[in-house]
Amino acid sequence: MDKVLIITYYWTPSGGAGVQRWLKFVKYLPQFGIEPIILTVDPEFASYPQRDVSLLNEISPDCKIEYSKSATGIFTAYKKVTRKDELPYGGFVNESNPGFIQKIFRFARGNFFLPDARKGWNRYAFKAAVKIIENNHIDVVVTSSPPHSTQLIGRKLKKNLGIRWIADLRDPWTDIYYSDKIFQTLPARWINRQIESLVLNDADRVIATCNTTRDVFRSKLSRGQSAEKVITITNGFDTDDFGFEKITPERFTITYLGTLAGNYDIEILVKALDRFDAVEKKEITLLFIGKTDDSVIAGLREEGKVSTELIPYVDHRKAMEFLARSAVLLLVIPSDRKTNEMIPGKLFEYLASKRPVVAIGPKGSDAGIILRETGAGKIFDKNEVNDLGDYLLELHRNFRKGLFETDPKGIDQYSRKNLTAKYAGIINADGN
Repeated sequence: MDKVLIITYYWTPSGGAGVQRWLKFVKYLPQFGIEPIILTVDPEFASYPQRDVSLLNEISPDCKIEYSKSATGIFTAYKKVTRKDELPYGGFVNESNPGFIQKIFRFARGNFFLPDARKGWNRYAFKAAVKIIENNHIDVVVTSSPPHSTQLIGRKLKKNLGIRWIADLRDPWTDIYYSDKIFQTLPARWINRQIESLVLNDADRVIATCNTTRDVFRSKLSRGQSAEKVITITNGFDTDDFGFEKITPERFTITYLGTLAGNYDIEILVKALDRFDAVEKKEITLLFIGKTDDSVIAGLREEGKVSTELIPYVDHRKAMEFLARSAVLLLVIPSDRKTNEMIPGKLFEYLASKRPVVAIGPKGSDAGIILRETGAGKIFDKNEVNDLGDYLLELHRNFRKGLFETDPKGIDQYSRKNLTAKYAGIINADGN
């Protein structure tokens, strides 16, 4: 088989959506004649916001994984000073009402650790990558980010060894939605944009996870660069994750999976639920799985409309079972230009679960377009309270009749295996 080196900071036993992308690509690449070799951070030196040891079961015993250590200074200091075990992640959504000390760490992160605080891994990873490339005669390397500092490893390998380099960016970079929360000064923003530009222009290929982000990256290419070098390969779902026996929901449960930050406005949902009478409300449960901002839950419970349940982070397999036990799946996309540049990874697993999706957010977002094209659900903006209420009433009536499954169209294109086939084509093309 042709060999490709995958350099990714997030790998098992880390949890979260960022791990899923390359865990699944690596699973299926051998079926397309490509042997992946993984270079990741040694878990003893890693700074993972979340852990999911169950994902270790996803890795083939034949998969080659190499580890290197990392500097962890800022994260060690953060834990000691704040006395918190949980590290910041996802735009600091797990930090409600940050105090003075936390704001100082945010400022340090945004101005002194560019492009990010995990760049302490780079010098160790680079040395390890050189050995792997030389020992295995590799000529194609893929770097996965965030952390976007990982992209600098790929750039240095290309400059020093002449390898072909594919930069896989799961999220936007300088345009990320939480950039205003790290108190970046104008000089720091300028430096970060320069680093981003070097990566986008020097990479042989740039892979984005949605078309909006793809277009943003294309707009940052220098003259003479082909826009076609930046393409979209979305996240997806793995059919193997839905191999459990068919589950019938016991209640009209509306489930949200993942992080729900304070800027995720679900007031429209609260108002829409007013369309239900007192008896119907007793049949409804709002279930939030993952990190949920306290202010969001306080608002829901203050209204006292329906039962609300919170479940902390669960392993991926368990999360898929919760989707199957649900009658409706909730997706929230903040009405902000920068958040429109991302498709929540859970959307694709929502599609595969074959439960109706109720989305709140901009209709022109990539997620909204996918929902319309597949017919898997509907998206509502913040002014469509009555329309959302009518749709929920319709879904509730169907649920009472035993109708809760959907038949989304064309979702095979989002299966992890089919997406891997597309990626394999890029790797093979770049390798020849």
